[in-house]
Amino acid sequence: MKEASQVKKKLTITASSKGIEKAEKALIRLGFESKSKFAKSQFIGRSTVTKFFQSQPIQLDSFKRICQALTLDWKEIAGIADENQSELLSINDGSSSELLEGVEQGQAPRRKVTVIDKQSETIKASIVLEGDIDSVQNLKHIQSILRDYSGYSINIIDIKPGSIRLIIEGSPEDIERLRARIESGEIKELSGFPVQDIQILSERSEHDQNNELDSKWRLVEEIASRRAVGRDWRGVDLSDADLSGAELRLAYLSGANLSDADLRSADLRRAKLFSAKLFSADLSGANLSGANLIDANLIDANLIGANLIGANLSRANLSRANLIDANLSGAKLSGANLIGAEVKNAQFGYNSGIDQSMKGDLIQRGAIFEDLPGDRSESLTPSKR
Repeated sequence: MKEASQVKKKLTITASSKGIEKAEKALIRLGFESKSKFAKSQFIGRSTVTKFFQSQPIQLDSFKRICQALTLDWKEIAGIADENQSELLSINDGSSSELLEGVEQGQAPRRKVTVIDKQSETIKASIVLEGDIDSVQNLKHIQSILRDYSGYSINIIDIKPGSIRLIIEGSPEDIERLRARIESGEIKELSGFPVQDIQILSERSEHDQNNELDSKWRLVEEIASRRAVGRDWRGVDLSDADLSGAELRLAYLSGANLSDADLRSADLRRAKLFSAKLFSADLSGANLSGANLIDANLIDANLIGANLIGANLSRANLSRANLIDANLSGAKLSGANLIGAEVKNAQFGYNSGIDQSMKGDLIQRGAIFEDLPGDRSESLTPSKR
């Protein structure tokens, strides 16, 4: 079966045990009565905040958002600043087969502008490595290699989404020595990862990156706080967002990233969600009647009690999704992947794309079909429900 809606991998990070202790104290100090209320105040999904406080990996941008709200240094909470801490970084992609997004090999480096920090006399640079960042298990080891090549002032201070994109800082002399050795070809790899590029960062580029992160959460707040009927948000990143109860009827969200988003009871009637990334999203009780979900990725999504009457789920990936008590009457399911989906008491009927073999399998797993002969609801078509 054709794999629906390929997913680009996301950089995730885990809080250290010491970091969790500090975060718990900050939560109390700032007067948040509960973690759920804290999540709501920041427009972050409850499950994402729960994972953070349970030392489970979450997306880097969400990790930074939580730490910022708690007035904490995210690097300290992640344990990056701890000399004895092995960096806990992984990839969360909701599937298993997509390459990382980032600078392509052979791309020409951008114009380099050196900006010196007048207080500490340091500058910053970005090093792009080729490879799967899931394999990077100890940033301190890579930092040690960089220091051996250039000087002891070099520190890894951040990691940005993309390929393996390390943000470093150090003295102008050490950074320049490192740049020269990379550009001359003397340094071709770091800890087994081929070096693609090094860029000296300008103050403006760092500021722009922070603005890009902030713009995501401003958009989340806008959607959560106001009516969003019929708005065009194609391709936007709304992952980990709390959009529970949001009015998104007729919204254009094709290609949008809504992975791990909280969309409980959201109004998504006739929304355009084709090729949307909804893996691990909480859509329990959501109204998706008439929605276009062609090629959508709904792996591990929670659709308990969701209204999917008349929705188009052609080629959608619903593997391991929870469809208990959901209503899929009249939904188009041609090419849909329902392997491992929970379908107990899920309402099917008059579905195109379901053959007798698939119907029999779904019935054995607890699904209810309205169009079965003798069924008590045989006469009810989706238009009459």
